[in-house]
Amino acid sequence: MRVISFVSGKGGVGKTSLTANVAASLQARGHRVLAVDLDPQNSLRLQFAMEPGDPAGLIREGMQQQALFDSPQGVNFLPFGQAEPADLQEFAHFLRKNPRWVADSLAALKPVGYDFVCIDTPPGSSPFLDQALQAANQALIVVAPDAASYATLPQFRQLIASATQARQDFNGMHILINRMPVSGILGHQIRNAIANESPGELIPVTIHRDPRVGQALAHQETVVQHAPGAMVSMDIQYLVDWLLENPA
Repeated sequence: MRVISFVSGKGGVGKTSLTANVAASLQARGHRVLAVDLDPQNSLRLQFAMEPGDPAGLIREGMQQQALFDSPQGVNFLPFGQAEPADLQEFAHFLRKNPRWVADSLAALKPVGYDFVCIDTPPGSSPFLDQALQAANQALIVVAPDAASYATLPQFRQLIASATQARQDFNGMHILINRMPVSGILGHQIRNAIANESPGELIPVTIHRDPRVGQALAHQETVVQHAPGAMVSMDIQYLVDWLLENPA
């Protein structure tokens, strides 16, 4: 079971939709995939056509087989669930006291036979990110091609390195640029800067900006399902190719 955590230093980089699209693409290629939402925004469920008003999720039921949902794409997924501020605070306190709760819960699901687990996380430092990093074999740092994402990257990379340095089963972090404009020079300048400063970490695939990502979400679909011939869908397939060719 290969666990990939999708992480970011700031919000608004398209991390949740990317998590869903990678999970769905892996499933479409014959792999058994579980998607887990560790972000209190509870948005991953929208990608997998879960009823909007359904409050269920790991904050209520925990991480167990009975709590999983089946998506139209074939991916099993575990939403975060709806929570009041007091419940969220209590859950965050529990996670700080039990830093390997997610890792241990996923290990208990091993007999189910998942090939991949894709974990969505909230931006920045949090107990939810810490849990995802303790469970992951690989962290994909999702960045947008803008100055704010670029500015957060060095500190965020250091945070991940510190959190995983004692993990012998953690096989590294990689950086993925998402929402790249089709034209313009700023994005390419930032990509070149990241490549120069983080050699070997930048994934040689760029995911382009496309309004059909939002259109797909409005239909509660992934973009690879909604517009399989679009450039962004092909980019995601190239990313999945890279993941399969570079096992963590």
